[in-house]
Amino acid sequence: MGLLKATGLHRYTRKHLVHDRDAARAEVLRLEGVIRGLDTTVSERDERISQLEADAVDVSVERKLRTGAEEWASELHTELCQLRAREANANAITLPRAHRDIDADETATEPGGIDVRSLRDALNPAVA
Repeated sequence: MGLLKATGLHRYTRKHLVHDRDAARAEVLRLEGVIRGLDTTVSERDERISQLEADAVDVSVERKLRTGAEEWASELHTELCQLRAREANANAITLPRAHRDIDADETATEPGGIDVRSLRDALNPAVA
């Protein structure tokens, strides 16, 4: 037997073939489980993306509605101010300009009557 060169090929027995077949089946089953897990992850991610897109649409619609409501409220406020001004002008009471005479009981201010200086000036002896 020393004369034969080894070729690297092994003689497979039925026992080896059964073992390799069982190992290949186990690997196939494991990979199918991995694929199922990845499919589940992808479908969950797709559902999450769909939910986020729906939320973005909801936010966009809400923003448009809020903007419309704010514009409408601004228009109503302007109209209310105009109506109040119109009503105030319609019901305004105006008096002609009048001249008030100083009665004998009242005294005129300086130079001939009451001293009207600031408190600082009144209490400062240097100014007096």
